[in-house]
Amino acid sequence: MEYKHVIQTTIKEVYPNYLVKKLLKTLEEEKGIISYKANLFSQDAYIFSNEDGSTYHPKYDATELLTTLEHKTTDVISVIQDQEYESPYSYSVLFEIQADWANNLKTAIDEGIIISTESDDYLYDQLSTSIINCKPSHKKVAGLDILKFSLHLVGYLPQENDNKREIVYPIICLLNTETKMLEIRFEKVKGYISNGEGGFYIKKIEEVKQRLEGLLGIELLAINLSSIVKYIKETLNESEENEVAVSAQALEYHTGSKAVLDTGNNDNMILPLIGNLKDILRNHEDLFDANDETRQIQELLEEIILEAEYLSDHPWITLAWKNEVKSKVLKVKFLFNYHGQDFSVLQYYGNNADSERMSYVTQFIFDNKQQLASQTE
Repeated sequence: MEYKHVIQTTIKEVYPNYLVKKLLKTLEEEKGIISYKANLFSQDAYIFSNEDGSTYHPKYDATELLTTLEHKTTDVISVIQDQEYESPYSYSVLFEIQADWANNLKTAIDEGIIISTESDDYLYDQLSTSIINCKPSHKKVAGLDILKFSLHLVGYLPQENDNKREIVYPIICLLNTETKMLEIRFEKVKGYISNGEGGFYIKKIEEVKQRLEGLLGIELLAINLSSIVKYIKETLNESEENEVAVSAQALEYHTGSKAVLDTGNNDNMILPLIGNLKDILRNHEDLFDANDETRQIQELLEEIILEAEYLSDHPWITLAWKNEVKSKVLKVKFLFNYHGQDFSVLQYYGNNADSERMSYVTQFIFDNKQQLASQTE
């Protein structure tokens, strides 16, 4: 079966260790599909064992997942397909949805143009080599309509023998009725899978956008994240107690000079230079107010900050959602007008950006978008 083969190579080529372990835990603890020891409750499960009869110690590695796929093919693929809706993704793009889509979505499902995961006929997602020919799957999760495009990508390693590699590449589209926003989530691919194709991600985003507009009879407009993030930054300046901080940013001055400021591992998340100058101005107001000369120095420093933060261009900015545990700090890089496009890309760092936290960031952006709009009315 081709689907099984592509899943096998995807596990080998793509899945990180944490995802393999999570899938095996789900198969063991939630679904009872596998067991690492025989008991009365695991009669239908595939049981791992050693040939010499000694106790089997779980490794939770790719070899175990591939073995389970061989013996419990349908169950494993089902769990993997469900996980694709919940997995963290490295990138996302936000669009504003013009027009209602609910009726058109229902019609498309009824006509079989979109596959409902709730249908009795549903077994596997439909693989396709192109988005235009792909029949997306639909699932309702926490009030969101989610469409999944499952692409069959083929790449070639730079070697003579056994160089062909095939993977399943899901692209997740979340449609939110309340915010009227679409979020497209996708993962990065290895160079030999994209075959060095220029603008690989841009093409996929544009193709998904056009496909959704055609399927649902809607218009998708790119959201101006630059103005929203600028508003968020201004809000942060008003209070020291914020859940969000600017973690890094690129500056391009009108003179042509460029700079990148990054907090690194700074626990206080104070940007170098700009953040330090702000601290000096804030903590030593009495010194700057001593006489006319010191007030002039204060004005000069404020001009430096103004030029850096508001009069220069920002190709990208990284925001960090704070956490008492440093490893759980969520950092998101906003790449404005991605490679000259009208849309911006959000890049998530680390393995802690699960689906729920990504949705939280999206809601945070929407809330600030609304606040900004109310100020400009």
